[in-house]
Amino acid sequence: MKNNQTVSTKNNFPQIYFENQIHDDQRKYSRYVCDSRAIPHEIDGLKPVQRRILWAMWNSDARNRHTKTVKVAGLAMGYHPHGDKSIQDALSAMAQDFSFSNNIPLVHGEGTFGDVLDPAAIASPRYTEVKISDFAKDLGFFESLPDIDYVSNYDETDEEPIHFVGKVPIVLLNGIQGIATGFRCFIPAHKLGHLIDSQIQHLKTGKPKELHPWYKDYGGEVRLKTNENGTLFMVTTFNFKWEGDSLFLVDAPQNWNREKVINYLDEFIDKKDNWLKEYIDHSSQKFKIELLYKRGEKPTNQDVKELFSRENSEILAYNVITHEGQLKNILPEEIIKRFNEFRKGHLKRRFKRLAGLEEEKIERNSELIRFIKERWNEKVTTIKSKADFEKKLKDSKFKFFEWLAGIPVYRMTQDEVKKCEEAIVEAKSKLKEFTELVQKDAKLTSFMITELTELKEKWDK
Repeated sequence: MKNNQTVSTKNNFPQIYFENQIHDDQRKYSRYVCDSRAIPHEIDGLKPVQRRILWAMWNSDARNRHTKTVKVAGLAMGYHPHGDKSIQDALSAMAQDFSFSNNIPLVHGEGTFGDVLDPAAIASPRYTEVKISDFAKDLGFFESLPDIDYVSNYDETDEEPIHFVGKVPIVLLNGIQGIATGFRCFIPAHKLGHLIDSQIQHLKTGKPKELHPWYKDYGGEVRLKTNENGTLFMVTTFNFKWEGDSLFLVDAPQNWNREKVINYLDEFIDKKDNWLKEYIDHSSQKFKIELLYKRGEKPTNQDVKELFSRENSEILAYNVITHEGQLKNILPEEIIKRFNEFRKGHLKRRFKRLAGLEEEKIERNSELIRFIKERWNEKVTTIKSKADFEKKLKDSKFKFFEWLAGIPVYRMTQDEVKKCEEAIVEAKSKLKEFTELVQKDAKLTSFMITELTELKEKWDK
C-alpha cells in the first residue's frame, strides 16, 4: 500500500499514516507562520503585527497624540494574540529612524528607540511614547478604510483590515525581514523618490524603472551581486571621510553596531602589521571614529579600502503574501507593476462609492425641494403621528421619507430651496468627476501621477 493512502480500522474509521500526518501538519503550520507572523503583504508591506498596531493606534488617542508604547501594545493585543513583548518590540522597531531601520517611519516616537550605534538600545515601553506618523497619514493608509475588506479578529469581538492601501508599495520603502518555517524574507529598503519615479514611469509607459536598494543617512556602498548558484546578495561596506589630514570612519555595514566595529579596530591594532596606530571614538548617535595612522604612513583611499575589506552580505528573498493570498517571490519591478494595477482597482472602488454618495445627495436635495414646494410643512399639522406622516410621504413616492419626516420647520423656506439647488449643482459636478475617474483610464492615471508627485515633493528628502 502506498504511503499517501489511508487504511481503515475494524470500526471503519479512516487512519492516516503517521508520517503523512506529520507532513500535513508541518505544511499547515509553516503556512500559518508565513501568513500570521513573518511574511509581509505586498500591498501595504506590513506583517500582521504591524498592521494591527496601526489599526489599534488609528482607533485610539495615538492617532493624533503621543501615547505610552505599553498602552498601545495593550490595545493591539485585542487583535494580535501572540504576547505583549512581540508587539512592544515590533512597535519600537516601527518608530526607529536611523540607517538600516526605516527610511520613513510609519510611527513617530518620543524617547529612546536605539540608533545605528546600538539598535537594541531601546528604552522600556513604559517610558517611550508613540503616535501615527504624518507620513502614514499622507500615504493614504487611512483614506482607504471605507474601501477595503475586513475580517473578524481572533476572538470575533471586533473587525480588522485584511490590508491597508497606500500610494506606494511600502514593502519596498523601509526594508523588511522575517524568518518563517521553511521560508524567509529579506527585502531591502529603497528611496521614496525612486519608488515613485518607477511607479510613474510604469503608469506612463507600462515599464517600471529599475530599482536599487538605498538606506537613509548611509554613505557606504550598497551592491547587488549574484553567486555561481544564481543567488542574489546585497553587500554593504564601511565608509570613510577625510577632514584635512584626519581620517574618520563614518559608516559601517548593515548589522555592525559600535561594539562590533570597535572589536574589529582592536584586531588591527593588536596585529601591528598595518598603518592603523590608534583610534578615537567621537560617535554620538552616528559613527564618527577618528583613525590615527602611523607617522609617515598616511594611507591612500585604496589602503583604507584594503584594510577595511570586511563586508556584510545578505541573501535577498522577496517573499510576500500577494493580494490573492499566495506566498510568492516577486522582484521589485514586478511589485511596482502589481501594486499600480491593484491601486487602480482600489481607486475605482473608492470613486464608485463616492459617486454613489453624490447621487444620493442629488436625490435628497431634489426631494427636499419638492417637499418644500408642495408645502408639506402645512400638511403636517393635520397628521396625527410621525409614523402616519412617513406613510403619507412614502405613498407620495418620496424615497427619503424617514429623513424628510424629521426635517425641522425652520428649514422649509425658499432660502433652503436655493441652498439645495446649489448643492445639486456641486454634487453633479463631483458625480461627473468621479464617474470619469472610474470610466476613463487616462484620467485615473493622471490622478495617480498627481498624488504621487505631491507625495514625493513633500517627503522625498
